[in-house]
Formats: sequence, C-alpha cells, structure tokens
Amino acid sequence: MARGLSREQSQQKNVKALASANKGNQEGLSATQRAERDAKIMQEKAAKKEAEKAAKIAAGNVDQVKAEEAAKAAKKAAKRDAVHMGTQAAKAALNSGALDVGKDRVLKVKVVGEGGSSSAAGATAAPKPKLTAAEKAAKAAKAALKAAEMAAGTVPPLKEKKKKKEAADPVEDEKLAEAAAKVSVAPKVEQPTHDEDEGGGEEAVDVVDPEARAAAIAAEAAALEEQRAAPGPALKRLRGEPGLCATFAPAPGLLCFQEFCTFGTPENVVCEGVAYFEVQIGEELENPQVGFALTTFEVGVDMYDGDGVGDCAHSWGVDGTRSKRWHEGDEEYDLEWAAGDVIGLAVNLGTGQMAISKNGSYTEAGYGVVFTDDGFKAGVYPVLSGEAGSMKVWLAGDFEFAPPDASVWAADE
Repeated sequence: MARGLSREQSQQKNVKALASANKGNQEGLSATQRAERDAKIMQEKAAKKEAEKAAKIAAGNVDQVKAEEAAKAAKKAAKRDAVHMGTQAAKAALNSGALDVGKDRVLKVKVVGEGGSSSAAGATAAPKPKLTAAEKAAKAAKAALKAAEMAAGTVPPLKEKKKKKEAADPVEDEKLAEAAAKVSVAPKVEQPTHDEDEGGGEEAVDVVDPEARAAAIAAEAAALEEQRAAPGPALKRLRGEPGLCATFAPAPGLLCFQEFCTFGTPENVVCEGVAYFEVQIGEELENPQVGFALTTFEVGVDMYDGDGVGDCAHSWGVDGTRSKRWHEGDEEYDLEWAAGDVIGLAVNLGTGQMAISKNGSYTEAGYGVVFTDDGFKAGVYPVLSGEAGSMKVWLAGDFEFAPPDASVWAADE
C-alpha cells in the first residue's frame, strides 16, 4: 500500500479510481465485456480521426493537417521533457541549484554571470544532452556487458572497479568496441529548425532518416520471426523509435534501453491461471516500469512515446528505482530494488490480483500483492518500459525463483 495509507484506505482509493475509470460501470458489464467495449470505442475513435484527416486533405487543407501533426509532435516532445526531468541527472541539477522551481511551479534555469551574479530564465524542461548514434551504441554495449557479467557472476569487486577507472583496460575497451559494433542503431540526420521566440535562430534537431527507420523496422521484423520460431513468448517493441530506442538479445534475454520505450509480448496473452515472468535489474537502469497490460494497451507506436507501463488505465507497473507503483499514473509506494536483484511479477487471473517478489521473497516491505483489480481477469501479458541501462528477462521456464503460492494471494484478503 502507499505510504501513509492504511490497507482499508488504499482499497477505498483503488475502488474509487476503478469506478471513475469505468464511469461507475452502470451497465453491469463483466471485466471482459468492458475491455471489449473499450477496444471497440478506441478503434472507432481512431477510424474517425483517420476519416477526418483524409477529408481535410481531400478538401485541400494540407497545411492544417501538417499544423495539427506538428502540434501533436510538440505535445509528445513536452512529455519526453517531463520524463527527462525524472532522471537522476535532472534531480542532481535541482539539488546542485543549477535548476530551480519557483512558486508558480515553473522550472527556471539558473545562469551564473562572470561576476558571480546569477539570474533565472524560464524553461519548460531541461532534457539531457542528446547522444550521437555512436555514443548511444557504446552506452548500450557497456550496459549489455555489465548485465552479462552480473548474470554470469563475474562482476568485479568495488575496489577492482575503482582500479579500472584509474587505469584503462585495453582488453575491456576492445570488448566494448566489438559489442558496440553489434548494436544496430538507426542513424539520425540533423535538420535546422527555427525558434520564432528567439528571433529565428537555428537549432539542430535530430530526425531519424526515413530509409533508416524502414530498414530498422524490417530488421526488427526478421528478428521477431526468429523468436517466433523458437519456443516461448516473443518480446517485441511496442512503443519507441525502431532500431534506436533499445536492443533485445533473445538468447541471454538481455534488453538494453537507449531512450525511453516499451517492450512486451502481446502475442502471448494469458487468460487463466497465473501469469508470471522475472527481470533482473541491471546497472544504470533509469526510469523502469515493469508489469502487465491488457489487449487494449496501445501498441505499434513507431516513434518516441514518453508514456510507459501503468501510465494508462490498460496497464499496471512497479518501479523500485523511484519507489512507485503505476496505474493511470504514478503513486509513491514503499518499494525498493538494486542492481542484481531478480524481481518476480505475477497476476492471478482468477482473483484479479498482481503480486511481486524480490529474490524469491513476497514478504519483504513493498512486496507481495500490489494491485487488486478485476480488470486483470480480461487477460494480460508482460510489458517493460525503461530509458537507459539494461535488464535481463525470463518470460517462460527456467525461472530463478518460483511463482507465488496460494498463501501470497490469501494474505491480501
């Protein structure tokens, strides 16, 4: 339950949220029927938008369509900036005084002059500096190597790590170079954009080359077919830039994030019994959200999307890095994990409960049953979101620990 709330208060809050999402469910529909109804409504809305867009283009209002698409892109950029503000880099900047939030909750960037005086300028957000394709590949390769070492139990002690920082290891550099060469990243091209608020100055903006995006999508499709040919669920990108946001190596089950995106197994929906999977937290993992989604969860977004697991009513997630649980937004939760921890995630389709474990324990503070929602009964599948770093994923069999037994589900009744 959330900090400061009793179990009864937490349950009442969940009931109110569910009633609000379903508008009281006055129709008397089952969870499955509500899910089917919601899916139909979403499809109708999407079809209506496409029809309106086609009508505007046919009427010669191409500029209007472009303007609306630009506004939508700006909104997504604002969401991306908001996500960046939750990163460790932004928090460090706030703590150091480089960033400031005024009484009106408007973020201000402090600028120190030559004489030591400081001034504050309004800013909508302070995103992290954008990395080049080579830097992204190197970062992903480094995270992959660390995760592989951690999984194999060959992570060096802290003292040895410090020595490595003091004296570069040519062998390690060679390993990183080889790994980076294997990471497929869609190249970006820089296009100048004009900032009207600053007198038309030009600013370089990264835009993924259309041909590179198409090639990345084709490469992902080929890799997905290989997963489908093998036993077990197939993990695929659901939201994010194709070939740029993350890489997944099925053999070790290693998912390496390069920018915020979401992966999942929508082709393997569990509709009865207990759905279960595990993840091992890698080093430098930023803004993770892991959990389950319904079939109505939005997928097929081939561009950056700052919304992840639990940001909507169709998914539920947990985050031990920021101590939050997610469903229709975030909520502070007494939950923590560290690099190397194996997190088990389970949903009981019969009781409508979601439970999590850390290194096999369901009794540690913050673990056990974290959600109770009849929505689970419609059928769910694993979903994972993240911004940087890596995690190892076990989707079927050969789990490190066991799924929850009957006592775990009964403890929350």
